[in-house]
Amino acid sequence: MAASAHVRIKVLLLLLLLLPCAFVPAQGKKSKESQEKTPPTFRVPVDVVVVNTVVTDRNGIPVTDLTRSDFKVYEDGKPQPIQTFGVESYESPHTGEEKAGTKSAQPNATKPELNPTRPRLISILIDDMTPSASWEKYRWLLEATKKFIEQDVRPGDQVAILSGSGRVNYPFSDNSQLLLEEMAAVPGKLRLDGLKNDCPNLGEIQAKMVAELIDLNDLQDRYFRTAVMETIQCMSLDPKDQGSIDIAKGIARSTAISQRQELEYRIRTMLGTFRQHFRSLRHFDATKSAILFSGGFLTQGDDPTTFPLQDLVDQALASGVVLNTVDVRGLYTPVVPASERIPMSMETASDKQTMYLEDLSAQEDPLFRMANDTGGLFYHNSNDLYAGIIKIVHRQSSYYVLTYTRPSQKYDGRHHQIKVEVTRPGLELTYRNGYYAPKEELTFERRKKEDIQEALQAPGNLNEIPIELAYNYYQEDDSRYAVSLSTTVSIRGLHFVEEDSRRKNLINLVVVAFDETDHFIDGIEKSIDFRLTDANYGILLNQGLNSKVEFKLPMGTYKIKAVVREGAQGKMGSATKVIEIP
Repeated sequence: MAASAHVRIKVLLLLLLLLPCAFVPAQGKKSKESQEKTPPTFRVPVDVVVVNTVVTDRNGIPVTDLTRSDFKVYEDGKPQPIQTFGVESYESPHTGEEKAGTKSAQPNATKPELNPTRPRLISILIDDMTPSASWEKYRWLLEATKKFIEQDVRPGDQVAILSGSGRVNYPFSDNSQLLLEEMAAVPGKLRLDGLKNDCPNLGEIQAKMVAELIDLNDLQDRYFRTAVMETIQCMSLDPKDQGSIDIAKGIARSTAISQRQELEYRIRTMLGTFRQHFRSLRHFDATKSAILFSGGFLTQGDDPTTFPLQDLVDQALASGVVLNTVDVRGLYTPVVPASERIPMSMETASDKQTMYLEDLSAQEDPLFRMANDTGGLFYHNSNDLYAGIIKIVHRQSSYYVLTYTRPSQKYDGRHHQIKVEVTRPGLELTYRNGYYAPKEELTFERRKKEDIQEALQAPGNLNEIPIELAYNYYQEDDSRYAVSLSTTVSIRGLHFVEEDSRRKNLINLVVVAFDETDHFIDGIEKSIDFRLTDANYGILLNQGLNSKVEFKLPMGTYKIKAVVREGAQGKMGSATKVIEIP
């Protein structure tokens, strides 16, 4: 046989439970032979650290002529060999300054050339989970985005619109009219319900500190003292009665815990949504940029949201996405808004003002870090959000991509410091200053499942492995049709591990049917463990891997997607076909 007898077919129960769609697939069974056979072992690629580094001269003009030998990378003070080195450059036909009618800081002739054949993917990301800004600010960002789509999306650009809650999820499109129609529906889908309570009205840092407080008798803690005093005042309790004070302590504490838990959940949800979007882009050869509109949020120290934030940055770097951030609060006053004030003592009011300023600063920090670590731009302190989009999308973008192997393979969650130097004097560098080690090892099986999951949700087809998809159908009874799907996978260009005079690889083929609304209908996975002789390898090389599956479907329109993944190097391919039955 061209492959070993180990061919297991299973419905994608575990894999597809991770998809953001509601479905209940049918049960499947593994063959006895499949259960008894030991799965093959393949090398999972070693962990690498990606460092996007922006290098500019004293005038802020990007420097693009450095080589690998000009850079030195350190982790925790120890030099690291640079594994891969490259430079990404992009320039729009016009910069934001030129569009505004002012001169560019540098003649166009000295800037990197635009590669017109490389597609450009632009992701519009809206944080509707942690709204630190008013609805009015979000209305401004929607108007600015509409203006950008109308005036600045050029032929070949692909734009996607996604919200942190997942309620808005428009795939990439180059149709401006369709994008504008989708934008018109965005306001009704955003989740912009507030987090704060009326009594007491706690800031984000204050809620975090009070929630983590151990001694509830410690009224010397200004965060707790202010929360208790505000509770007493807004609930009209007696500040001289110990029973009333104890009641206020309990209310302040429970409010802080509830608010903090809700905020952590929202932040993790938002970051997870955007991370998954970035992961789905990693196989595409394109200029990939994302613009995150947010009012800011809080991640500090060992906060549970710190690791999801780094996962988002790591995935953006691994997928080649430059993440830009826009603070939708724009210009704001450093005075507590009147809507959040209640009558309070001078001392309490002063503490409240200080905490408000702390929140304003702390909420900006994650936005700055995400942009800084991926080579993007953090745009803030401006009410002109359209100018921010133009500056981000049309600015000259040039950065170096450096990678090195993570020296410590311990999965302990520890933070590691990164330092980058260049030998040429007088240059300024911007790069990520560190990362947290993973808390658990990513196994081969988990990596495979995540790869296939993301390929099924990807905004297009992957082309690392050529795959063809064809179909035929016939009526089986009055309500159902038998749909026969055939796939042909080319193995040319795939690496097979040579061991014991055999060529080995594990090929996973997934075929899934979605309805018109992209909800899962049915799916099958085939895993083929190849252990080929040279003769059988030659036959497979010429004929390709052919496979057939069959679905039972009622009349309707369906999207069929086939995904193939090989285990030696993790290469993937996919094909999509829309079919109408009958």
